[in-house]
Amino acid sequence: MRAWMIEEQSGVSSLKQVEVDKPVASGTEILVKMTAPGVIPFDVAIVNDQNEANFPPCSLPLIPGNQGAGIVEDAGTCNRLKVGDRVMFGAFPYGFMRAGSWAEYCTVEQDHAWKIPDSVSDGAAAQASVAYPTAYRALMEAGFAAGKTVLVPGIGGSVGNAGYQLARALGAANVISTTSSSAKAEQARAAGFENVIDLSKQSMAEGVHAMNNGEGVDIVIDSLGGQILAETAKCIKRYSKIICLGFAAGRDSTITLADLILYRGSIQGYGVYTCTPEEWADAWTVFTTLADEGKIKPLFDRSFPFDQAPEALEYMAHARPFGGVALNF
Repeated sequence: MRAWMIEEQSGVSSLKQVEVDKPVASGTEILVKMTAPGVIPFDVAIVNDQNEANFPPCSLPLIPGNQGAGIVEDAGTCNRLKVGDRVMFGAFPYGFMRAGSWAEYCTVEQDHAWKIPDSVSDGAAAQASVAYPTAYRALMEAGFAAGKTVLVPGIGGSVGNAGYQLARALGAANVISTTSSSAKAEQARAAGFENVIDLSKQSMAEGVHAMNNGEGVDIVIDSLGGQILAETAKCIKRYSKIICLGFAAGRDSTITLADLILYRGSIQGYGVYTCTPEEWADAWTVFTTLADEGKIKPLFDRSFPFDQAPEALEYMAHARPFGGVALNF
């Protein structure tokens, strides 16, 4: 089968298209014929050797691709899925410590795969497979309930989009997001995201207070990190919780402690890959129900032919896409 492979983590130039043996499912695995290998920031970090120093080492040589969508060719021992089902998958090891989705076929642990809702395309599902469970479980971790107010910085990013849509669909009193440019703010509003702060025109705190009756929010879901995290601490109210789950904007943040002390606020780290199979299944069930009811819709930016994986990776790294990116066959 065709696959992309790296033998070293030296950037896009290290990607080589090769012919390798078709994998065989064993144990609790299923075999997926790929239709939409996902392209995400984690893939950029793997290929460029930009992961945290305390992460496990990358298993080289490696087929990249942390997430994806395709069709079940061999369901193995799985009773939940059958041959021919459209599935999406993603988990920490893929395209990192075991072969990933950038190939014609991929073996996937059955607990890491879920049937794609009828209303969602394969391309959109390739990134939604992890983004929506991430956002949903983060909301639950923060104590979300209908009627609460939520800030999810980074509209256009996978978790920003998912968190905004889920909070709104689940009954939040108000949901707010941010973007760094007027063009992207207009794009977000055209896509149905009503409350988006244009950070090129006002601070995050100014925007939150203007859009939330002069006060901070109950919950922050931050996937960006860096000084964005520090700014969210200025947007809280009494007993607010900030969930920090990513560092696309920087691995370090300088926070004014008085911002937390004044409101008895808290910051908690969170990673969806630490969730149990039952928590993943719960999140995917909520995603499926809301998607099929038309209450949420994963955003998809564009797809690239499989042969253009290096271009797709560069696009993800530099173009700041508004929605998911995937390869296609």
